[in-house]
Amino acid sequence: MAMVTLYSIQDEVGRFLTIDGFFSYDDVEFRDEDEAIEELATNPECRGCTVETYQRVATHSDFTVATSNHERAAA
Repeated sequence: MAMVTLYSIQDEVGRFLTIDGFFSYDDVEFRDEDEAIEELATNPECRGCTVETYQRVATHSDFTVATSNHERAAA
């Protein structure tokens, strides 16, 4: 098992920024901290938002990365 560090952008009430640029209570993950920070800086909807960091245990860290990339490409 491997530890996977993921990032999300949250507003003041705990909603997550989605790939479509809207806020939702569904968790949206970024694999790269710089990518999350760039999204935060370029999105005017993100005033008052923060980049949150969390870690989780994954049996296949590459699977988690591939899933995130696939979901972003599909949007």
